[in-house]
Amino acid sequence: MSPGQRLTLFFLAAAALVFAALWGTRETLWQEESVQEIGLRWLKEEYHLDDATFERVSALHREYFVQCSQMCRKLGEADRPLLWRNRQRNRQSVTFEARLSKEQALCAECEKKATEHLRQVAEMMPPGQGERFLNDILPALEQQRREHDRRISSNIRR
Repeated sequence: MSPGQRLTLFFLAAAALVFAALWGTRETLWQEESVQEIGLRWLKEEYHLDDATFERVSALHREYFVQCSQMCRKLGEADRPLLWRNRQRNRQSVTFEARLSKEQALCAECEKKATEHLRQVAEMMPPGQGERFLNDILPALEQQRREHDRRISSNIRR
């Protein structure tokens, strides 16, 4: 191998090493945003929130996410009859109906809390933006509820 080829190979290897070091450093230092952070950033940009309003909305979201996590934990711990109905048909229908009612009440509570939270967020926004926010978000929440009810209805008929 000629000295020119060795020099070229050395520079290519050095460049690859530098690139790998930079990439590794960036990957270890870069932190992924949570879903909540991405949503808050979108909210700020989409509805043109100033920094003070954004901080108040962020604080309200943090409080809500604690409540939301607790409600999700309750749902996760609940005896969800639609999950065991097909596996254990010998359970009494009264028990099934009572547990289904409890599950539906938990879902309704979650939806109510979410709606209240969204309305509180809208109240913090500039005039016009809060109304636009509710017009954008509440139909999506209602659609989720309809989809949930449809799935429950189809599972009950099985």
